[in-house]
Amino acid sequence: MAFTFHAQNDDGTMRNFMSYQRSFLDSVGSDEVLGRTLWACGYTRGASHLPKNVREVAHVIFERAAMHATSSLALRGIAYCLLGFYYAKESSEGAKGRIRALAVEMLRNYEDTRAPDWEWFEDFMSYSNARLPQAMLLAYDAVGDGQLLACGERTLKFLWDQVVTSNGVINVIGNDGWYVRGKHRALGDEQAIDVGALVEAFLDAYRITGKRQYYQNALKSFSWFTGNNLLKLPIYDEDTGGCFDGLSHEKGVNQNLGAESTIAYLLCRLAFEEVEKPSPSAESPRKTGE
Repeated sequence: MAFTFHAQNDDGTMRNFMSYQRSFLDSVGSDEVLGRTLWACGYTRGASHLPKNVREVAHVIFERAAMHATSSLALRGIAYCLLGFYYAKESSEGAKGRIRALAVEMLRNYEDTRAPDWEWFEDFMSYSNARLPQAMLLAYDAVGDGQLLACGERTLKFLWDQVVTSNGVINVIGNDGWYVRGKHRALGDEQAIDVGALVEAFLDAYRITGKRQYYQNALKSFSWFTGNNLLKLPIYDEDTGGCFDGLSHEKGVNQNLGAESTIAYLLCRLAFEEVEKPSPSAESPRKTGE
């Protein structure tokens, strides 16, 4: 939290890259940096089990950064901001209004881009794709607009159809070319952050709608870490508790145990503990957004 506080400029914008000499290498970080900051601080400020001083610092950072969360941000920046405002919706004045405004911008992108064979927000799919439908689902949960729910479920289904094979193996969009509309999608260089985001998105979808299939999809997505991938190799390292950085079809598992990958694993692993496991009985969707 001290680092995050130090990374914030006087005007509320965020920096990101620091040298080994502890000097920042950028004056203002990307839109995604701003969004991730709001996400982290929005969650932290409302976490009553954390020390009061930590929550107070998170509150200060959040309120100073919030003014920069506008519809002019890139879509992933908007999505992360939506996650932040969602977790701060009970403690930050005007949070629901900001959720509506940002969600409307994402919905506009979706409506401008979608087609029967392309239910997505952009003409390409790259990294952390699941954060986009997840943000729409959370926005619906906050403000109760059915258009947001429909968009979130349709785009999440479209993403799922791209990443699960016919025999149930998980193969997320690889960063070796991504997936450009009308072209072949990249199969190689899969990253843990994409799988982690997919798991969290499905668990939120299950929590919000009560549809058991979303929980099952979350479990199947999570199995990528333990070997349900194209190379049938574990990405989670049981010996250290860490997570390897990715999966290359040519080079195998990237042996670097990166912080980002390990955190992605831990976040989605812990997310299972925040939802009630579905009972074996028939599905009975819950009403939400009321």
